[in-house]
Amino acid sequence: MTTLPATPPVEVIGLGMEPADIAAGALGIVQRAQVLAGGARLLERFPKHPGRRIVLASPLATALDAVVQAHADGLSVVVLADGDPLFYGIGKRLLELFGPEALRFHPGVTAVQAAAARIGRCLQDTPVVSLHGRSDIGPLLAALARRGEAAVYTDLANSPDRIARTLLEQGLAEARMWVLEDMGSPSEQVRLFSPAEAARETFSALNLVVVVIEREKRPLAVLGRTDNFYRKREGLITKWPVRACSLAALRLSPTDTLWDVGAGCGSVGIEACALLPYGRVYAVERNHDRSESIRENIRRAGAWQVRLMQGEAPEVLAGLPDPERIFVGGGLGKSSALLPVLCKALKPGGRLVANVVLLSGLNRLLDTLASLGWRREVSTVQASDATPLAGDLRLRAHNPVFIIAADKPL
Repeated sequence: MTTLPATPPVEVIGLGMEPADIAAGALGIVQRAQVLAGGARLLERFPKHPGRRIVLASPLATALDAVVQAHADGLSVVVLADGDPLFYGIGKRLLELFGPEALRFHPGVTAVQAAAARIGRCLQDTPVVSLHGRSDIGPLLAALARRGEAAVYTDLANSPDRIARTLLEQGLAEARMWVLEDMGSPSEQVRLFSPAEAARETFSALNLVVVVIEREKRPLAVLGRTDNFYRKREGLITKWPVRACSLAALRLSPTDTLWDVGAGCGSVGIEACALLPYGRVYAVERNHDRSESIRENIRRAGAWQVRLMQGEAPEVLAGLPDPERIFVGGGLGKSSALLPVLCKALKPGGRLVANVVLLSGLNRLLDTLASLGWRREVSTVQASDATPLAGDLRLRAHNPVFIIAADKPL
């Protein structure tokens, strides 16, 4: 009986920053390969390789089809990658195509490891964020709120100067930015900037950014701040007992996107950040003065992942990512137009929580939810504060607030 030779695994080899930086034993695997696949820049490291070359470029699916076919033909295939192929690299896509049994990985030094060595900073606790192909810079802001620092893989759209402008918009002018360009090449540069300085610069397309907010300059997102902590207009704030109950009613998960509609001074969305270490908050407010209060409160609380959307709802909601959670603290008014828009935007399985004071608003909200067939819960919060009276204390009642919570069916 003749046994056919097994198809060799696809060898996925990570190349470090330096031209000679390649995993032990991997160079021989590359030299013996019949097919060499990788980005044009990585293929240039092996100009005399005799095998067939597959350039991994857009459209990537077409190039990967050629890799799959070469493997199916029984050829020895090597895929070149930057650093560790399984750390924000091509490894994930290859696993989806081939499965782990048909692959063998040889990790190299990552850009983040090389950056740590160059700037002399321990990065083991630093979140690493990839902005490749992203239109939302939110993951970086969430990382900064969570840890006060982040290493960032960039692209042409999310360049260091754009990152710097976003930091300035969020009130992070005191952050520091290391920009490491063309690591391992003769044109390598390692420069330290303030966001204001970086916003005026142009950079090489091949770069990594490390952003740091010094601990003494970094407030932490926490629950249960006093009402006096927040800057507010006309005393408009969801008072802390109602705020605590509303946040509990939202049942937030760490990665949720939350819309805070009619945000007022932003207290609910800002404190939600303590429960959303990997999430995002969109604070929607039409009033300019209140919006300025929200900006200031974001800065005070270090709630960098809150994005202020000033304008009239529902128009200002267009283009926002669909939320898993919506909180309505104000803005329903006497109109019935906004609520159906919010209910439609909410993801299936998501949850809407609204605070209502007037009975007419309560009835309108319950009628709308009933017409949709949503399961709903109603609670009332009526808190009191102790205040001095005749050398003793008395209780001064706050307005009762209805908290309505409803789940969108899957």
